Amino acid sequence: ENGFHPEWGNFGDDGGGECGVPTVHRYVSPDTGNGVFWYSFNYGLVHVVQFSSEHDFRPGSRQYLWLEKDLKSVDRKITPWIVVTSHRPLYMSQEQRGDHIVGLHMKMALEELFYTYKVNVHLSGHVHSYESTCPVVAGDCVAPGHGTVYVIVGAAGKYLDAQNYQKYPWSKYQNCEKYGYQRVTANSTHMHLQFVTAPSGEVLDNIIIPPGMKLLQIAFSSDEKKPGTFLFN
Repeated sequence: ENGFHPEWGNFGDDGGGECGVPTVHRYVSPDTGNGVFWYSFNYGLVHVVQFSSEHDFRPGSRQYLWLEKDLKSVDRKITPWIVVTSHRPLYMSQEQRGDHIVGLHMKMALEELFYTYKVNVHLSGHVHSYESTCPVVAGDCVAPGHGTVYVIVGAAGKYLDAQNYQKYPWSKYQNCEKYGYQRVTANSTHMHLQFVTAPSGEVLDNIIIPPGMKLLQIAFSSDEKKPGTFLFN
């Protein structure tokens, strides 16, 4: 099997699968999903879910069914916060067309699931820069505590991507000039995310998320040509 290569993707050649062999044999992950590829664990008050954007994540797939079951099983009295992570982002505004297309398909497949189970934050990399959104649902900003915040944390080491940013209303803060990392703290009253530059320690982005997401009546679209969703021709 030659991996996950949908016609709309830019996943490239995975060499028939052998590229993942060193990772599988060298790293250990919680035995809650599919090895190092998708799994979940609790850390303090936070339930952390790692899914693979490099495997089939579409509704009906093995991974999607696992993800839905995992999110549904979370006891918010024990872990009131849910953070989902993946390699690729759902929301990004830098001018990288292929990644935008993959992100659109990720949104069509997963955003309603995240909303239904009140995912507070999605963290990703892939793009070598930093970007955070407002609390967003189906492309629209909503009040704090009413939607998921999406954060790209890809500015930790390799060269920074210098492409321009498209003007999306949900894009709150962008950085492609300074290296840094994400600091996350959580207690019973709020979750606090900070983008901290390295080596200076300057905080460039602050996000406060209240607990107890309140769901609204949202119409999710499966149409990748939804107005305002994609700015490239």
